[in-house]
Amino acid sequence: RAGVPHVAPERSPLSATMGVDLPMLPGMSFRDPREPVAKRAQTLNFINGYAVPGERTRRAAPAVHPEPAPAPVAPAQIAPKRTTGLPMSTLPKFIEYDRKVLRWNAFFKETVSDNPIENHRVRKCVVYMYLEDESVYVGEPRQVNSGISQGSFLKRHRIPVDDNGRFFSWADIAVGAPVTFYGRSFYVVSCDQFTREFLTSKGVDVQDDEPFPDDQIDLYRTSMRKDTVNFPYPPAPRHDALAAYVEAAAGAPSHTLVADKLEKFLANDGKVLRFFAVWDDRGAMYGEKRPFVVHYYLADDSVEVLEVAEPNGGRDPFPVFLKRQPLPVTRQSARLGGVGKTQNVSHLDLRIGTTINVHGREFLIHDADQFTKGWYVANEGFTLEDDFPFVEVNEQPGPVPQNAVPPYNGFGGFADSLQNCVALIPKPVRPDFDKQMMYTNTVLRFKAVMVGDDTGIAKYVPTEHDVTREFIVSVYLSNDTVAVFEPPDRKAQVVGGKFLERQEALKPNSPEKYTAVDMYAGAKVVLFSRCFLLTEADGYTHGFMEQHGPSFPRSDFAQVISRLAQLVVGKEERVVRAFESIGGPSVDEKQLQRALELAGVDVCAQECVTVFRRLAGGADVVHAKDVTSELGIVQ
Repeated sequence: RAGVPHVAPERSPLSATMGVDLPMLPGMSFRDPREPVAKRAQTLNFINGYAVPGERTRRAAPAVHPEPAPAPVAPAQIAPKRTTGLPMSTLPKFIEYDRKVLRWNAFFKETVSDNPIENHRVRKCVVYMYLEDESVYVGEPRQVNSGISQGSFLKRHRIPVDDNGRFFSWADIAVGAPVTFYGRSFYVVSCDQFTREFLTSKGVDVQDDEPFPDDQIDLYRTSMRKDTVNFPYPPAPRHDALAAYVEAAAGAPSHTLVADKLEKFLANDGKVLRFFAVWDDRGAMYGEKRPFVVHYYLADDSVEVLEVAEPNGGRDPFPVFLKRQPLPVTRQSARLGGVGKTQNVSHLDLRIGTTINVHGREFLIHDADQFTKGWYVANEGFTLEDDFPFVEVNEQPGPVPQNAVPPYNGFGGFADSLQNCVALIPKPVRPDFDKQMMYTNTVLRFKAVMVGDDTGIAKYVPTEHDVTREFIVSVYLSNDTVAVFEPPDRKAQVVGGKFLERQEALKPNSPEKYTAVDMYAGAKVVLFSRCFLLTEADGYTHGFMEQHGPSFPRSDFAQVISRLAQLVVGKEERVVRAFESIGGPSVDEKQLQRALELAGVDVCAQECVTVFRRLAGGADVVHAKDVTSELGIVQ
């Protein structure tokens, strides 16, 4: 139309870039993938692995077309890198100040109207500040009969200082200065020791503590309190002979002239002396020695006896043996006309080591509690050493009869057969699971030969062919079982195989079984009437036994040397000559054992192996001087 300028339609951003004329309509607008992504600003910095608030950083999107590089700037003109200003800390604030609370004592004055006694009241409060988040809690300690709703005055939260977003911190509260929370002004008078040390470590000069101001109502109540010590009103009653005479002459009844029991009750109410006693009734049929507790009430001089229920005592739970009542010193028999005035047990009759008669039953007092001892020391002048001796009432228990275990008959395992003697219904033997898990694959192997038994325990006499046979004795540490294997020998026409199945092997004429401790080089083992001599062991067996020296004393170098050093005392020259005659300066394992045996030293093969392995260090021979020096022989 005339007078209206022509306005070109708005085009898509891709029109100028891709050369395509697209209208600015929904579905016709596309983002150029070559444009950089405008990332959001980062507001956190990471210090020591913790995210802390920092300054907002913005990244300018790079231009699509490259711009010429700026001119180099001198180092002095480069602005320093802006930092957050936060101190480097190894712990975050909520961990460093966890359960750390600052405490101040403060007060504020509350106006009191229409009261002639006071015109204001001092309200004492305690201000707590939790350092982990700098939150504040104000509490008012409760006072007896104050008539004021006290307790939590201000709940825990962060209190703003002003409208600028700043909150109260520990630097805003000081001793000797007021502090205002939501229009209520508190005057801080003191703080605790932890608060003072904390503020001092931060460089704050903490003022000295001040006392709370005097409250008018407290001063008034103090002035109205009567002085009952200097001016008693009414006067204290008298209990002497003159007062009793005057009251009797005035016509007072006779029962009012006795001692004032009310005063004694008020002075000793709740005070009970407790003694521990026993009643030995074993002289009667089915009698026994039974423990009791004797209570003496100082308020009215009455006695109560309680029975101590013992576990599995076989008695009904009747705790009260004697109801609380005055206890006569001696047993009174019923007679015509009554028994008259009787003398009752007093606190002086109850002494440690003495007996009291409880209606014909003799109770031995052997101990008392701490309150009773302290009361006698404070009121009667007793001493703990002289008046409270130790009295032993517990007798030594007699030997418990044990069922005799019959001898092992040889059928089944010893532990399985023993269950028939322990329980009516035998239960399977529980294995040692810890030992099985620890030594599952641990096997000690020894080379052995069959020999004759000089003691006669082994009934089998080996033949000439048996003497030439060799065996492998294996000891399994997981369950202490023994197996014997015979290796094949084609020259001797020995087929070989299992000689003894893996099983528990009992010692001759004993219910004990062989264990790894009984196996060592030079030991004789009797297995099912056959005597085996263990001649040597493999390297793993020697190393295992040396590692567990306390369990295998013949493989512990220190124990072996200590024993041999005692045996060679007085035989030093014989030992030196034996080494010189056998091997010269160096000897092997066999020569070491032969030299010690020639010198008259009782030594087994396992001990010689232990000494040789330690001194040789993997060599085939060992110097004789090293052996003699270890034995304490000076050449």
